[in-house]
Amino acid sequence: MRSMKRLCVASIALACVACSTKEEPPAAQQPPAPSAPPVTGEAPAPGPTTETPAPSPTPAASQPETAERPLYYERVIAPADLEKRTLRELSLMRNTIFARAGNPFRKKWLRDHFEAQPWYHALDRTDESKLTDIDRQNAVLIAGAEAAFTRAELEKRLAEVQARASGGAAAPDDEIELRLLSARLGVWKGSAGVPRGERSPLEDPSMLDALLDLKALGNLSRRDLRLLRNTIYARRGRPFKSVLLTEYFDGMAWYRADDAYSDTRLTAVDKKNIRLVRSVEDSLGGPLSEHEHEKEEGWFEGA
Repeated sequence: MRSMKRLCVASIALACVACSTKEEPPAAQQPPAPSAPPVTGEAPAPGPTTETPAPSPTPAASQPETAERPLYYERVIAPADLEKRTLRELSLMRNTIFARAGNPFRKKWLRDHFEAQPWYHALDRTDESKLTDIDRQNAVLIAGAEAAFTRAELEKRLAEVQARASGGAAAPDDEIELRLLSARLGVWKGSAGVPRGERSPLEDPSMLDALLDLKALGNLSRRDLRLLRNTIYARRGRPFKSVLLTEYFDGMAWYRADDAYSDTRLTAVDKKNIRLVRSVEDSLGGPLSEHEHEKEEGWFEGA
């Protein structure tokens, strides 16, 4: 049932973007080919590069690379392109699509990664005229792959990353992966050495037990802010009519929907945090509507 809901959401998102797609700009107006994560193997580490990205292999892992195989952002990706990807790699693949169109990133790790790429030039807002039909389809497919992980799968990945760390074989980007897993599981699983003040309240919901610092919200997108505001209600047992919010909170071990919920359960701290989050949402153009959230689930989940 949950996968069917996700498929419906992805279908809605794809339908919405397809009907609003503008004419693809001439090739000369397209940005230079970026150093995007390849479709197999490790995503490149953040850092400037002037190398031309190597062509991606065919979906079948046994088939050799060919010079004719187009890069994933020049074709509709295949399911095999997404297999065995980490959350970090999937996020980079999806966000590269929008980075090529100048999307500004609020998440620091994404901003640091793309600002290190010589082809990236942040704009005030994404230039959607540079997004092709293929871009939009790929964004929906990648976001679907990110959202499809079950809690058991996420916990298995978490155990693998933690095992590497305890064995002294941690990968350079494992800390980012731990933080992404924390946000998906709803409990802090990153390094104990990361101060609470540098964590996101989505990564560590226990931060909501106290008044939030405005600085803690500076790294969150409009989608993240909507999720955070509703996390405050969810922690008190509020059920949601929104399919997106219901699916999101059902993945949290601590969430228990209670039909008897009322806002009287909110504490004084809860109410102040809700007002603070809402003020940041308003400064960014207002909170996302359900329709806008559906669109961003297909395009910017995790951004």
